[in-house]
Amino acid sequence: MRWMQLWDLRAGLQALQALGQLAEQTRTALARRIQKEPLPEKAQATLHNALDHLSEVREGFILSLRTSAVPSLAELRALVERVMMDWSAWEAAGFRFMPTFELARPGDQIFFFHHAYIAMGILPRLPNYAVTFPYQRHPSYADIPVPGTPGEVLDRIEEMEHVVWVAENADLEAAPPDSVRRTYAFFEASAWLVATELARWLGRQGRSLFPPQREA
Repeated sequence: MRWMQLWDLRAGLQALQALGQLAEQTRTALARRIQKEPLPEKAQATLHNALDHLSEVREGFILSLRTSAVPSLAELRALVERVMMDWSAWEAAGFRFMPTFELARPGDQIFFFHHAYIAMGILPRLPNYAVTFPYQRHPSYADIPVPGTPGEVLDRIEEMEHVVWVAENADLEAAPPDSVRRTYAFFEASAWLVATELARWLGRQGRSLFPPQREA
């Protein structure tokens, strides 16, 4: 049992490091798009991976949600309507679902969501030295509110999904500027959070394990 616990810890740290790297690479790709710089093929793939990650964050939110956390019946009803999936669209596309008696166990979705939730909470208090949003005169995200209800959390996740999708597929000007800034700030906070926690776990020095990098 002790060996399994150590192995799980090692796997968890590796997953956390991979998450931090994705967050930092996504921040860098978004910075290029904001500054209208060419987007390398690798950065394009990063945005695609970031969109997949946010999809898992959304799944983790759904799996973690408890009715006791929803402040009103109206919000609960709205959340149910937003997260329910119409399977007929999948069937029309040719997918067929066979009955099974096995329950699918949640994978990394819950881990990803809880990390994202912490990043949303810490974002307004991110140290000034960690704030790099392009063209911002004062390095601070103190004005970005922390989502207060499950509905607001889902709104933020969907907003970030939209911004990353636009960044990958279209001109970033098609997304609202405030949404772009909140999304950029989220990935910056996510990377900073991972770097800070890994530095404590691994005993490494320095403010960040993922210093800002510019691709050639």
